Amino acid sequence: MSVWDPIAGCETHEYRNPAGETVRWLTLIGTTGRFMPPIGITSVPVPVAHGSRFMGAAHLERAVAFPVSAPASFTGREELRRWARVLDPSKGEGTVTVVDGDWPGRQLRCVYEAGLDELEEVSGDRANPGVLLFRAAWPYWQDASESTFEIAQGESETTWFPFLPLVLGASDAFASFTVNNTGDVDAWPLVTMMGPGQEVTARNETTGAEWHVTGTVDAGEELVVDTRPGRKTVRVGGVNSFDRLTPDSSLWPLQPGSNRVTVAAAITDPNTLITFTWRRNWLAA
Repeated sequence: MSVWDPIAGCETHEYRNPAGETVRWLTLIGTTGRFMPPIGITSVPVPVAHGSRFMGAAHLERAVAFPVSAPASFTGREELRRWARVLDPSKGEGTVTVVDGDWPGRQLRCVYEAGLDELEEVSGDRANPGVLLFRAAWPYWQDASESTFEIAQGESETTWFPFLPLVLGASDAFASFTVNNTGDVDAWPLVTMMGPGQEVTARNETTGAEWHVTGTVDAGEELVVDTRPGRKTVRVGGVNSFDRLTPDSSLWPLQPGSNRVTVAAAITDPNTLITFTWRRNWLAA
C-alpha cells in the first residue's frame, strides 16, 4: 500500500468524470469552500438616506480546495498521468463524492480547475502533498441517489415514506401526497409518464405553482418533464414538446420542508405510470 492511498477511517473523496473513470484520494485537514457557498447580495442605495435597502441574496458558484496526498512524482508517475487524464475538465462536468467521512455519499457536480500543475517533484515512495481545486457551477452538494415515487391507476400506496396519504381516481391517474424535502434548499423534480394519457398536470399545493402539458401521450410514448435548472425541458417520445406547456405553467421546485403535491392525467390504460423523482440539495458536506 502506498502512503498516498486512501486509509479506512480517514476522510477520502472520489472524482468521477462523465466517462465513469475515477480518482480517489486521501483528504488532509484544511479543505476550503465545502461548507457555505459564496453569496451574492443585492442592495439598492436610498437617495439622501443612510445605508441601502436589502433586495435579496443568491448562492453563487463555488470553488472547493482539497488538500490531498498524491502519488510521488517519480515512483507514482504513471498514476499521476492517469489522474491528469481522469480530471481533464475538457471532458465535461463530473462529481466529487464523499466516500469515507462525515455525510458519506454526498456529491458535488464540478470540474477540476487546478492543483496537479503545482505538485513538486519528489523521489522515493513518498506522498506528494498538494491541493486539488474544483469549481462547481451548481453550488449545492446533492444526494448520490434519487428519491422516487411511482403512481399507477387504481393502486393504493400508503407506506412509502414520506408520502401520506395517497388517493387514486377510477378514471384518472391522480395522486395527492406530501413530500418532506429535508434538504437545505429547493429540490427540482423530474416527472415521467409512460402513455397512453393526456392533459398531465402537476401542482405544488403548498406554493400554488403548477404546470400543465396539453394534448395526448400515445401508448408506448414517454412524457418527461425536467424542472432542473439548466435543463428545463419537456419531451414526448424523445421530441422537444416545450410548446405544449400552457402559458401560465411554472416548472416548480419542492421547497424545504413539507410540500403538498397533486399529479393528475386523463388516462384510459390501467398500466399507465407516472414517476416523480428528485434529489435533495445541501449547502455543506
